Amino acid sequence: MEWFYATSKDPIGPISEEEFQNLAKQGKITPKTLVWNSTMTDWKPYSDVFGTAAEQTMEPAAPVPVSEGTACSECGRTFPRDDMIRFGESWVCGGCKSVFVQKLKEGVNVAGTWEYGGFWIRFGAKIIDGIAIGVIQWCISFAIGIVVGVSSSPTPGGMTTFVIMSNIFNIGIAATYTTWFLGKFAATPGKMALGLKVIMADGDKVSYMRAFGRHFSEILSGILLCIGYLMAAFDDEKRTLHDRICDTRVVKK
Repeated sequence: MEWFYATSKDPIGPISEEEFQNLAKQGKITPKTLVWNSTMTDWKPYSDVFGTAAEQTMEPAAPVPVSEGTACSECGRTFPRDDMIRFGESWVCGGCKSVFVQKLKEGVNVAGTWEYGGFWIRFGAKIIDGIAIGVIQWCISFAIGIVVGVSSSPTPGGMTTFVIMSNIFNIGIAATYTTWFLGKFAATPGKMALGLKVIMADGDKVSYMRAFGRHFSEILSGILLCIGYLMAAFDDEKRTLHDRICDTRVVKK
């Protein structure tokens, strides 16, 4: 038997029974589509001709996709990102976090992890921070000099007071500068300028207390003939001595 169907003003056909049913299964002929064949006196909706069978012949509508999760780089199972932790380009579920962090500590090369900041880019960031801190320290020292009278008529007592106060303020300024920026932004202005940030081994943000301790640990990297800084050139994770002491990493954003 040959069929005709109408999706607009002009009817389409004739088509074979098999082709007609295939079009119905594909959804091109819907229950409301007008159909006709030579045994019928008038055009009728497909559903009137085939009744409940019309709905059965239609392919079920595709389910509305739900929001997809992200596969854990360790176990491979999918979880919502709100329940996962990000390490560089990798996402890890809560159950695999400890295993993943242990791999990082052991130096295992895990695909998609952080890209570490090397020696030279960190050296450049250090120069920028050194200039910024130096300018602030000079301004403070100048103000102290005016207060203790060194700038007008220096005396031995005034000079001693000036040196002591300047050193105390210089130490405080450097510590405050580093602690506040690392704790607040995970990077000092020098590191921000070069696209670096300081994180914990598990990817978490550095706390203010750890940032404070890291600043004074960095003094050790400098006084040991700068060997503590040079360690970054030979370490797989580009860690300096103070990074090792505080369990931090400097990574590219």
